[in-house]
Amino acid sequence: MLVLLALAAALSAAAAQAKTPIPAKAEGSGSEPTSGGGTMAGESISPKFAVALLDVTFDQLEVYLFTRKVACNDVAFAKTPFVDVIVDSQGAPVRIGTPSLQNGHAFVQVEFHPTKGSKYYAIQPGASITFTRADPAKNGVWHGKLAVKRQTFEGKVFAYDGTFAATWCGKN
Repeated sequence: MLVLLALAAALSAAAAQAKTPIPAKAEGSGSEPTSGGGTMAGESISPKFAVALLDVTFDQLEVYLFTRKVACNDVAFAKTPFVDVIVDSQGAPVRIGTPSLQNGHAFVQVEFHPTKGSKYYAIQPGASITFTRADPAKNGVWHGKLAVKRQTFEGKVFAYDGTFAATWCGKN
């Protein structure tokens, strides 16, 4: 009976692990810095700092790109401008080394938060993120590339092309 209970516990733990977008251990060998930039509502942005976290409310991975350093516990109160990349993998592990899936269920959405106003702009078509390294250890770093094709929305221009080295903040 104890063997059966141990086996059932192991199987349920494996099933639970399989439904999370976070890898169980570090994957990939990327080493990109946080660099590059783009256009946000017609203004230039060049982030120098990045953090990554798992939003447990929606089970979505988020990568934030900031122009100034922001601590993990201050992300929700960060001052603009910043870029928030939402990766919803529908519970599947994030892809490492290839672009994240965009198939109508799983998606990548880039939210541009400009300095002026309280409005943000969410872009999905034309947004692509590729993780080259994912490290879920405490203070691990996630590396990758982000691209948003140049487009105009509500009369404002948005585009982005850059890399990131995001400190892992864990679950939020």
